[in-house]
Amino acid sequence: MSKFARGVGKRKVTAAGLAISGIVISASVAPVTAHAAVPAFPDNITIFPDRDFVSIDGFSEHAGEQVTIEVQRPHVGLIGSATGTMASAASIAAGNPAIEVNHPGGLCWGAGGGLQVTPDIRAGDVVSVKFGGTVAADATALDIGVTGGALTTPTTLVIQGRLGSEVDPAFLEERIIQPALRDTEVARRDARAVPGAVVNAPKGGYSSGMEVADGIFTATYKFGSADTAAVAADGLYTVTSWQDQDPDGNTQGVTISEFGEVGGPGMGGCPAGAVQQGPVSPTGVVVHDEGGSTSVSWTPPKPTPGTAPILGYTVRAVDRLSKNGVQGETGVRVNDPDATSVTLPGSVEGKRVEVRSFGEAGESWPPALPGGDPAADSTPPTVTAKPAGGLYTADTQVTLTANEAGSEIYYTLDGSDPLEAGTTGPAAKLYTGPFELKASDGPRTVRFVAFDAAGNASQARLEKYTFGSAKEPGAPRPVTAQGSNASATVRWTAPEDPGTSPITGYEITATPASGAPVTATAGAGASSVLLTGLKNDTAYTVTVVAVNAVGKGASSTPVEVTPKAPAVDKLAITLAKWKSGDLRLEGTGSVPGASLTLRIGGPDGQVFASNVIVQPPAAGAVNGTWSLRLRTGPGTVTNPSPVHISSDKGGILEKVTLPNG
Repeated sequence: MSKFARGVGKRKVTAAGLAISGIVISASVAPVTAHAAVPAFPDNITIFPDRDFVSIDGFSEHAGEQVTIEVQRPHVGLIGSATGTMASAASIAAGNPAIEVNHPGGLCWGAGGGLQVTPDIRAGDVVSVKFGGTVAADATALDIGVTGGALTTPTTLVIQGRLGSEVDPAFLEERIIQPALRDTEVARRDARAVPGAVVNAPKGGYSSGMEVADGIFTATYKFGSADTAAVAADGLYTVTSWQDQDPDGNTQGVTISEFGEVGGPGMGGCPAGAVQQGPVSPTGVVVHDEGGSTSVSWTPPKPTPGTAPILGYTVRAVDRLSKNGVQGETGVRVNDPDATSVTLPGSVEGKRVEVRSFGEAGESWPPALPGGDPAADSTPPTVTAKPAGGLYTADTQVTLTANEAGSEIYYTLDGSDPLEAGTTGPAAKLYTGPFELKASDGPRTVRFVAFDAAGNASQARLEKYTFGSAKEPGAPRPVTAQGSNASATVRWTAPEDPGTSPITGYEITATPASGAPVTATAGAGASSVLLTGLKNDTAYTVTVVAVNAVGKGASSTPVEVTPKAPAVDKLAITLAKWKSGDLRLEGTGSVPGASLTLRIGGPDGQVFASNVIVQPPAAGAVNGTWSLRLRTGPGTVTNPSPVHISSDKGGILEKVTLPNG
């Protein structure tokens, strides 16, 4: 079942102006037959084309398996893919997505060896779910979108958009996402409109309706006040359609378009979109050095779908050694995208031959290298920063390290990307040694990337450094203490503010009115502790403090507890009679609710009665009462004396005699 609200972007979009004309639903729009491969409930595919984001629900029979999500464009082919692991069966059963792509917490497009591009998902693109190379289901991105919205009266908001001919108007919903609506008469985070006349919302708070004609929808919302209408107008406008719907109302193959959202990578480290990417390098470079000249050949690359066309190639012979950070090079440019070879003048001894594609977006990176070149590896390096980002109280020296010897590291201190079109950005600096971040300069975002000797680029990384005073944790939240025999169980919730470093543990203190306090410690993840060594019938004040690397935090609000020794009830007999077929015992007990067990002969004898409950005392009485009368069973055939009576509250009566008669 589609979760329309989940994953909707948080950007607020200011409503644009909109010309409204009289529009009615067209009865001539033919319903759309559902795609044969659309998943069936509870499985689903939800496509957010404006953010190039895909969410997969259900498929619990494949929980924990490897899955591949692909985007195919008709007449083009594969334009995006990602491979990862499905969520656990428990997570799916709890209603969580099975897997998501291009959304925080999910996969990047290109994960698992897929196309290293974030596809620009458009209407007509087909998203498929594959297990073991077999397509389990797919869904098609539908042609829908909001084009604008405006307040036509102080209390009326009209939102307009488009829908393609393949969209069934019965499978359509416009929605305004605005958490601030919770504080209005709407009392929910969203408002919705479906095709039909303007009517009151099912849960009240506003009325809405939608008209559809000639590929245009017009959603009208009427609110109870101008203030509420203004709040709604500042929300995120979305329109949703789906390919199929079962008799229970579950929607399948869902497309959600979000007005004002933009595509591209949904989180750091994901590959750029096709239009932001430079060309791909060629492959199969072969070099023949003949002394007076050098022939270089290559295989033209297959362009990433959607990228700018390749216009030609550059072939360079680059000095392997550098002087003062400068390497000499010679080369040529071949202005033919179909070229496969060129001749360089002279020998390339002591040089590395690099072949790049070029186009309007720049040159490819990393360059293609000869297959026989010992530096021609394809594994990118990794790069790290020490210390990692965080809060620091003084000037901090940062060291950048790559795992491959001879790698060059470039970094920026202004938060800008050190990579641009596959090469270093304009603000990037070559790393030559540790650099110092001054506390007086304020927060700094350090972004860095490494290039190994073969030209492979690491994943660009960032660390954020802030400066200020070290801070202890806040106070643990509501603390409770429950007393028991010479002990107390203390429970708490972690502080909302952990301070400027992770919590390392807790200290628990129980302080009596006089005498030494009793203390205990607990680990960072603890939320309770059994505090022992207390004195019964003594009142203690209990507090809990959290501890981090800076020190002890604020104390919790004190709570009181008084340990008590377990009650031992006192039992007595008020009536004892026995005759064959009629046993009677009555008595008192000091602890109402206690359960008595009666045995023949002694503490190890046969049980002839159990769960005899001490009843609460009558008005004016001190003790509760209990009674037993048996006419059959053990103890009624022969006199069971002496009888042993025990209570689950500790009381005991031994050698009770039942007189005959």
